[in-house]
Amino acid sequence: MSSLSRIASAWAIASLLLITSTTVDAGSAIANIDDRVNKIVERHIGSSLEQVWRGAIELERLGDESIGDIQLMLGHENITVRLMASKALLSLGEASGVRDTLISISENGDAPSPQRASAVTLLSEFRDPRTERTLRTLAAEAKGDNLLRVQVGKSLYSVTRDRKLVRDLLHPLLRVDDEIARTGAAIALAELGLFDGDVKNVLRSIELEPSRQGIVARLLLERDRLIRSLEREEDAKPPPASERLLEAEQEILALETALEEKEQDLRKLQRRRRPGTTKHPLLDEIMQRIRHFYVEPNLVDEDQLIIEAAKGMVSSLDPFSSFMDVKDTKDFYEGISGEYAGIGAQVQKDSETDTLKILRPIYKGPAYRAGIISEDLVIEVEGVPTKGRSLNEIVKGLKGKPNTPVTLNVFRRGWREPREFIITRETIQLDSVLSQMLPGKLGYINLAQFGDTAVREVLSALDKLELQEMRGLILDLRNNPGGYLQSAVTLVDEFVDETSMPIVSQKSESGVFDDSERFATKGMRPDYPVVVLVNGSSASASEIVAGALQDFERARLIGKKTFGKGSVQRLLPMTENIKKVLGGESTLRLTVQHYYLPSGRSIHTRRDRDGKIIAKGGVEPDLAVEPLELPLWRIEALGRLSDGKAFEAWIDDNYSQNKDEVVKLVEHGDGGGNTSYPGFGEWFEQHAGPGLTEEDARFGLRRRLRRLVEDERGAQFACDYSEDLQLQAAIIDLLGSLGTEVSTIPQYINIIKDKPEEKPESL
Repeated sequence: MSSLSRIASAWAIASLLLITSTTVDAGSAIANIDDRVNKIVERHIGSSLEQVWRGAIELERLGDESIGDIQLMLGHENITVRLMASKALLSLGEASGVRDTLISISENGDAPSPQRASAVTLLSEFRDPRTERTLRTLAAEAKGDNLLRVQVGKSLYSVTRDRKLVRDLLHPLLRVDDEIARTGAAIALAELGLFDGDVKNVLRSIELEPSRQGIVARLLLERDRLIRSLEREEDAKPPPASERLLEAEQEILALETALEEKEQDLRKLQRRRRPGTTKHPLLDEIMQRIRHFYVEPNLVDEDQLIIEAAKGMVSSLDPFSSFMDVKDTKDFYEGISGEYAGIGAQVQKDSETDTLKILRPIYKGPAYRAGIISEDLVIEVEGVPTKGRSLNEIVKGLKGKPNTPVTLNVFRRGWREPREFIITRETIQLDSVLSQMLPGKLGYINLAQFGDTAVREVLSALDKLELQEMRGLILDLRNNPGGYLQSAVTLVDEFVDETSMPIVSQKSESGVFDDSERFATKGMRPDYPVVVLVNGSSASASEIVAGALQDFERARLIGKKTFGKGSVQRLLPMTENIKKVLGGESTLRLTVQHYYLPSGRSIHTRRDRDGKIIAKGGVEPDLAVEPLELPLWRIEALGRLSDGKAFEAWIDDNYSQNKDEVVKLVEHGDGGGNTSYPGFGEWFEQHAGPGLTEEDARFGLRRRLRRLVEDERGAQFACDYSEDLQLQAAIIDLLGSLGTEVSTIPQYINIIKDKPEEKPESL
């Protein structure tokens, strides 16, 4: 047997020894999957972790039909049950909700160390920025828990492949008094090939033990000896032979690469020449005619045509089903995670100069720290002019790998020449939540989407507002497109006690996916009044939160009727074969179920094949309030004022010497009057154009000043109660429920005095 073969065999034996072989009696056949899941769970509550993993195998053997019921176990109060469900779901290829559950367990300082370590081990299955951040945080905080530290080191390597990081974390454990931590660290470092004297000394101290760790240590040391022996044999060979061997290996690698490229080209050519490859006569005939008659045959990419056909086929089912190719899949997960690697700024093309304009820097991001502010014009990105290029092209140049520099040439009003900024790209975390304590001790929380961090951010904001003695809450879900269902359920559960009605139900007509219900546990928040703001762009998960709180009579809804998306999409990754064909991960996003609110009503708008509405969905507000909307001609007049740099002219002449007063106007409103702005009349006469009113000019100037103040303080305003009619209605409604007169709070003197008429309830 060769040295390499001996190494492979030895390591295969080591791997087998680490696997506990178990036989599980599934018991008698039970018709109801839900009962079978519950029985397995009940049998393993309070069991050892070894028994819990056996329970996970039993759950896995129930098959795909049990996925919905196992997912419900992710919210179980018992940590071992959540671990068991997480392991089973990962084995079944269903990761939805698992990562958040594992992160919650791993970050729970009150949980037993073995359970936290097990959660960390399972987290190694995920390769996303949030998991990496969690593990890095745990690495910094786990210095007092050596067992957890060892598992964090192993998982960090799986996620980051950073050997130095793991060595720095685990190597200090080789000298601690805790024998379990010492041997665990040594084995982990040896498995990564990070052998040194300290690692070998620990392994040698246990290699003769008749234990699993002793056997593993012995095999790792034998592997190291075999590798060293092989290296010595290679070193002893004459240099010319070694050089020839290296050259031969490089030639073989080059030939294999070329062969693979040729095979790919051949497969494309065969698909191009072979008729009937789709096995459907319509598609085959269309493809054949494209090949023969299209004006530019060299531009025909048959693989791309098939991808576009797949997209059209799936999208014809309903507006929410789609086929996502490699790029779409990457963009989708980047969007839902709220993360990307870039400079951290909201941008658009400037209509006057056709260059890139900074709308607002993200105030935690690298662009703001480097000195970029709102209204800056980016003239060049890495020496390439932004003028004449599309926004997508420019943004592609701004994004890149984390910790890489990008050079911007920036022009700012008041500068004579553009200036160079070198910004280091970072993974940008977009905040899902903005919060503020409004006058009268009314808490305000704006939730942008139900992404990875949404619930954690909302709960943190609630904690801070409650510490400030919040009397009532306004939860703003306007323009919230939805996101993760579990996030929505968890948020409702914060406010609702146990009830006979589920928070949300999922039902399918196909029978492939089991119907499921998610119930509330014990509400964690005080019984203060809640108002939820909604509009026509509140969809999916935001509709579930709004509708459930309405059904449970825990909140009043104010605004406009919601969008009406109550369908469940399952993300179905394509097979390895498709991955090879397309060159990466692609995903089928398919509607598989519908959501139903606690009262049993559906929020989904259903249409027939022609797009005609056959059943209206959405959630009706308790109080309908129209938003402030300017007519188009007034918007155009305001746009001309902005394009003419009129706002900048007022700022240049008045801002510095009146800064304190302006900040007050920006934060608390100006009462709708322009007399508070120094020199407003003269400024308006100088810059007013056709169709522009003083009210519109005041509105536009204050909006521009808010952006300026945000830049200076490095934080975005959560809301603007002096201009937002729907928010004003929520304030009036909330104060009414608290028995407080609006007039007793000076900051609200100028808001709407009369409530809009209340619409009759319709369920």
